[in-house]
Amino acid sequence: MLGESVALRCKYCGAPLDGDDVKTDSEYVTCQYCGTTQQRIDAKAYLDQLMGQVRSWISNSIPTGFNMAGAENVDPVARHNIFVNNIRPKVELELNEYKFSTTSLLGNSLITLPFSTKGSFKPVHQSSKAFEFNERVKSISALAVDDSSQELINEALTISQSYAMMINNANLLTDSKDGKFHIMSNNFKESINTLKKGRGNELVIQRFEALSKVCDGFENLLSGNIMTAESDIKSGRNILQSIKDPIFTDVNYGIMYQAVEQEISICDVVLNIIEILNTSGGDALSMLNIIKNVMDMPLASNPKWTYLLNNKERYNEVFKNVAHALSAKAGGTIPVTSGDGDILVPFWEIDLRYSFETGSLWKKKSVEVKEDLLICADFVIDQNCLNNPKFAVTDIFKERPESSFLDSFKGKETSISAGEGIGSIQDSVGESSAAGRKILLPLSTFSEAEKMCMEYLSQCTSSYKKLKLSKPDVRKLIYVPCKLNGNTIIPSASFGTLAPGRLSVAVPANMIV
Repeated sequence: MLGESVALRCKYCGAPLDGDDVKTDSEYVTCQYCGTTQQRIDAKAYLDQLMGQVRSWISNSIPTGFNMAGAENVDPVARHNIFVNNIRPKVELELNEYKFSTTSLLGNSLITLPFSTKGSFKPVHQSSKAFEFNERVKSISALAVDDSSQELINEALTISQSYAMMINNANLLTDSKDGKFHIMSNNFKESINTLKKGRGNELVIQRFEALSKVCDGFENLLSGNIMTAESDIKSGRNILQSIKDPIFTDVNYGIMYQAVEQEISICDVVLNIIEILNTSGGDALSMLNIIKNVMDMPLASNPKWTYLLNNKERYNEVFKNVAHALSAKAGGTIPVTSGDGDILVPFWEIDLRYSFETGSLWKKKSVEVKEDLLICADFVIDQNCLNNPKFAVTDIFKERPESSFLDSFKGKETSISAGEGIGSIQDSVGESSAAGRKILLPLSTFSEAEKMCMEYLSQCTSSYKKLKLSKPDVRKLIYVPCKLNGNTIIPSASFGTLAPGRLSVAVPANMIV
């Protein structure tokens, strides 16, 4: 039995506190499994509470008069009967619950992007309950005298210990404390050591080995150690990639397949960030801070957009666009339209073709029109834009061009949109430096811009029944010089009456660089 100081338990997660830490004279101790600091007296109180619960469970589980303290001296047959009749049913019942929950947990991504505090799942148990079960099983292990009983004890200890560590990691995913990825890496390693005592856990062990390396890489990335971070993450990613096929065909652990794919995708996003850091030529920590601001920026929500905005791979494209914009402040160039302004505002450039019917009776005919459209490239953070696409675009169908009723009747109309001014903006695009001017960061992707355009056009066709549209061509990001008043953008006069409503809303200060 370990001494009292070594056996102290964390009051927050229930894990045993590190022996070297609790032997010091400090009034406070920090749990190496959840990272929480607590007073020694509180850890001692929790230990007393835990052991009281264990003793109560034992007294309710074994026959009256039997003393566990001298169990090893009791006849093996008597111990076996007590275990089979009194202990085994209770252990199996609770163990099955933890096995089911462990399988469910393994079906989720066990890592998240370094700057994110959004976990993909919420465990159904507290780690303290799993650690308590683990301690109860240890307390009656002397009653397991045959191979079957010892196998059950070993499985219960293995599952509960590993599960408790993963509950801690799941909680850390949504925590913003410093060093969380170091703690997560250690929990994966501790879980590996535990799982190696069981059988049939090879695929889980390999996955945890990979995730431990990835977490080490994330920790190094946040510390600015880019080279080591890249090596760690690549190593972990390679392991994850190597076990995908075996997982897919495994009866017991096939549930992990999609989760591993998500973890590989997260690695790819972070490796893309590292590539940007390696090639940007700027200060790595400053670039990391900008990336953190982008990751922390909450996205608007709408059921129509969930499948796009919840896809972590979108950040690959977002970060590339951000890096391209930043490069223009350090000697590179980006597509900029003509005009004066102290801030460059990003828009998606759209080529649109449509046709409409004009004229009446024998003068009726179809007219084809080539039109231009711009979409604010930060629309994904504005709820108004997702709810009403017209708020995000230069609404070219807002006002029908002036023409006489006679023109409409005779079929002389040439257009039902008013985007000529937008065309002149697009025609003036040229590669230019951003030196001396601020940039509003682009936050949406090509696919999201395409969807926004389709949502807008869907609205338009419901208003103009004779309007027929071809698929819009989303070309590229362009930057339009505008004025900045505090955090509010004053649109370029080139927009005329078609400035998107999005430009009337103050932009987040940390999205301006």
